[in-house]
Amino acid sequence: MKRVVVCSVIALVLGAGPAAMGSAAAQPPSGAAMDEYVPVADLPPDEQLPAVPLVLIAYGVFWAGVLVYVGTLWRKLGAVQKEMETLKRSLRS
Repeated sequence: MKRVVVCSVIALVLGAGPAAMGSAAAQPPSGAAMDEYVPVADLPPDEQLPAVPLVLIAYGVFWAGVLVYVGTLWRKLGAVQKEMETLKRSLRS
């Protein structure tokens, strides 16, 4: 059950990332931007793609993955330690 919830959250985050960016990335440049070099500062705001949301999404996905991985290792290590204690007790008897 826990695994299903984690997978659902990850799928939701990955699916919401591109939708949150909007359709600005899908639109081709128009006007002067197609004919010659135009500095980003001179482009209208609707044609600029801000990098901050993309970087934050990337860091969020990365750290969520790291936390899931560490949590999984922690849980498995606890199970192994319990099993080793059980084996030690059974060998003593």
